[in-house]
Amino acid sequence: MSDFITVKEVLEYATEFELCWFAHQVYWAVSTQQIQLEDDSSKLLEVAYDDAAVREMTNRNVLGIGHIKLYVVKSFAQYAFYFASDPLEVNMLHQTLFGELPGTITEAHRLLTKVMYFADFDIQTSLIEYRKSIVQFPAYLGHAAAGQYNLYRLDLHKGVRGIV
Repeated sequence: MSDFITVKEVLEYATEFELCWFAHQVYWAVSTQQIQLEDDSSKLLEVAYDDAAVREMTNRNVLGIGHIKLYVVKSFAQYAFYFASDPLEVNMLHQTLFGELPGTITEAHRLLTKVMYFADFDIQTSLIEYRKSIVQFPAYLGHAAAGQYNLYRLDLHKGVRGIV
């Protein structure tokens, strides 16, 4: 068994955790044959990166990182969590599900690594891992009280706790 981390593993990690600039740097190095996917990741330190080319790749988002984001909305004296591509999708889904105009829609990228307890499904997982199980976006995840990591789904149009 090898004791080093490969370039491929670093690229997968950077993509999964949406480290956009870093992921595109590694991808640029591989795509320009500066380094191979099977190489020890320490070789990434030896690469002379073309920052202009990496910036252009990042701006075009060649790797498709970050299309689906986590959003939080003040709702029913709690916070509703959604995965969506933009705030407009959150606004429309929230109005459809709960019949109320959402309050401020906040991108909550920093919470993606938090482990949440999904009470209605009796699972505990990070939001990054949970996102992998969702097949259609935008998606309502549930409501939680401020500072809490327990998500409960509310009955549609009622704003009360219950399985939907």
